Amino acid sequence: MKKVKTILATLLLLAGVTPVITSCSDDNKEPESPAAQSVAGSYTDMMTCTVAGSESEFENLTFTLTPTDDYTVTVVTPSFGNPPMKMPQITVSGVKVTGTDGTYTLAPTEFNGTTDSGKAYSGTLRGSFENNTLKIDFQLNYGAMPMPLICSFESKKL
Repeated sequence: MKKVKTILATLLLLAGVTPVITSCSDDNKEPESPAAQSVAGSYTDMMTCTVAGSESEFENLTFTLTPTDDYTVTVVTPSFGNPPMKMPQITVSGVKVTGTDGTYTLAPTEFNGTTDSGKAYSGTLRGSFENNTLKIDFQLNYGAMPMPLICSFESKKL
């Protein structure tokens, strides 16, 4: 009987000092930010624009995306070009953002307005965000221009 008590005592002692092993799982990911917050930021790079088959490049332009709620951003396009055809900075509100896990879409959004100098403008903006890179395409009808300006921009998040 003494032997059984000694064996039980030894087993209990070993059980008490046996390390507990835990594992980490990928299921415990950090919660993802809302879509709009994930794409928000400033992006600076070159933009290419085409009008009537003629292409121009504009360097060092910054687009800014600011969340207005979890799934909507305001996009501010930069001013670019030279007078008399200098394009104004344009604010496009209500751009819906969808997606998850680092891949997002900026829904096509129509915009219009009038500059301080009284020139009317209108157009459509759309985009995507993947691998920390923003791509924006927009079409701009400006003033009395008979054809639209079609622009493409791509930049890594700053």
